[in-house]
Amino acid sequence: MRRTLLVATVTMIFVGMLSGTALALECINASKSDQSAGAQLILGPDFETPIYISQGLQERLENGVVDFETGEGFHGLIAFDLDGDGVADASTWFGVGPEGEIPLEAQFAGPACRGLTNIGVYLTQCAGA
Repeated sequence: MRRTLLVATVTMIFVGMLSGTALALECINASKSDQSAGAQLILGPDFETPIYISQGLQERLENGVVDFETGEGFHGLIAFDLDGDGVADASTWFGVGPEGEIPLEAQFAGPACRGLTNIGVYLTQCAGA
């Protein structure tokens, strides 16, 4: 029961953090063959259901290092299973880099479908292409 409540709370926090401009402003390593590698959280295609929460994130949540109400204290990689096959299709960093995000100049400096790129650009130009 406690884990179910924790998972539900974490999911609500991260969905809130990822809504709006967060997805459009964050980036992806398009050259990474396993988008789940290093992810602390993997969300299902509904962007609400966690498929995976790392032990480290679980412990930080339980110890209050990551705040349940605001998401404060979370810095790392979040992955997404976009098609429901149980495999992460994309991942993005959250709360990483200067002022909590990878600078826009870095996201748009290289090619859309290789290396570090904006996740919005990647999903519209590269994913499934």
